Amino acid sequence: METVFSYLKQRFGYENPDRGFYRTVAEWERWYTGNGTEFHRTKVNNGLTVTERTLSKMNMAKKVAEDWANLLMNEKTRIDADDPEAKIFLQGENGCGGVLGENDFRTQANRLVEKAFALGTGAIVLQLEQARVDEGGRLLPSPDGKIRLDYVTAPNIIPLSWQGDKVTEAAFVGSLQREGQKLTYLQIHRKEQDGYVIDSVCFGDKTGQKIPLPQGICSRLRTGSDLPWFVLIKPNIVNNLTDMPLGISVYANAIDILKGLDLCYDSFNMEFYLGKKMVFLRKDLMMQDANGQFFAPQDCNRQLFMYIGDKNVDGDLLPQEFNPMLRVEDHTRAIREQLNYLSCKCGFGERHYRFGENDAPATATEIISGNATLYRSVRKHEIQLEQSLLHLARLILQIGAKVLGKKIDTETPLSVHFDDSIIEDRTAEEKRDMELVSMGLMLGWEFRMKHYGETEECAKERCKEAKTS
Repeated sequence: METVFSYLKQRFGYENPDRGFYRTVAEWERWYTGNGTEFHRTKVNNGLTVTERTLSKMNMAKKVAEDWANLLMNEKTRIDADDPEAKIFLQGENGCGGVLGENDFRTQANRLVEKAFALGTGAIVLQLEQARVDEGGRLLPSPDGKIRLDYVTAPNIIPLSWQGDKVTEAAFVGSLQREGQKLTYLQIHRKEQDGYVIDSVCFGDKTGQKIPLPQGICSRLRTGSDLPWFVLIKPNIVNNLTDMPLGISVYANAIDILKGLDLCYDSFNMEFYLGKKMVFLRKDLMMQDANGQFFAPQDCNRQLFMYIGDKNVDGDLLPQEFNPMLRVEDHTRAIREQLNYLSCKCGFGERHYRFGENDAPATATEIISGNATLYRSVRKHEIQLEQSLLHLARLILQIGAKVLGKKIDTETPLSVHFDDSIIEDRTAEEKRDMELVSMGLMLGWEFRMKHYGETEECAKERCKEAKTS
């Protein structure tokens, strides 16, 4: 990254960003992957020697980020356009095709949201394959072009210009493999008077020297667009660590709780490791094999009868058992409370993680009424995510019309529909709306638009068909 920062300053005059924040991002990443944290490496002194061991861990940082991704960006999340042609271009006739389907958007966007909530920020960067450009790098009509979406995480995102929390210019770092050599690929998105300009450059990973770009990548692309060809995704929470416009990990302020949770879990495991049943047996009762090695008589299936010679049987001669008490309930309670603290700190509300509890709500309505915090948090994050997805969809339509020559309406109204079935009782809501329809307080086509995601034109047509049938 030092090579990248130096190049940005020398070539474009951009000052180096807050390096300490990237070190913090690296710490979040270590908690997310479960590898490399200093906290989990510990030394144990038994009075004779000092040994090192690694604490057991639950890796709940990964679980927290994964759960947020599943709440916000799952298989039911969709982007709709009023213009039928625009809708098909975006995601096909069945919702699984189009530009988004070609880029495996459903899967990749879920993974990006997970990493964005773990590391604070993610980005979707648009690329145009098989694009035609003139000598000055201006983008020409390219009917054979293909829109590709690249997904970038926080360690490889460098904001260059911003206003408030809105990033207007940024650089993205990636890796390329060419002839067995790993290359660092840098893409800089800058805004000029005639639109955004994308500069690309490559550096040798070992030498750090600038090298020629691979074939098919132009050094400068003038998009002619007033929209940046990138979209940032981040949790809708205030970054209290830096003034940079990057987001903050959803568990950034819960690191101590993650440590406490792993301490409890490690102690729980050690309780069973150290609390194994032991039997103390005098050497008189041991037997020897042909090599002179002693072994317990049970090893030869002699649990019932054993020859003890002419010795008197007394208390010292009999085997002594050691059965330590296992503090299972105490550890379970401690882990449960730590999970509760983590759940509250990460925006899920109380008792989101109910391991070992039997008082879980039975119905969706009980879940909703018992977890208003989760409802508000989901709605809050949806505001930020919706803006990013609408920007992405608008940009794809603009490229499709102006560059690829598609006959689509770039100004068509767009909407994002999230899956709220987890935080809302959809069955109860549909039943209530059906009653409103029967009372004449809601029209049938309004019901279809709300619950089936149909356009107004399509919903009205379906209602007409239902009346005539």
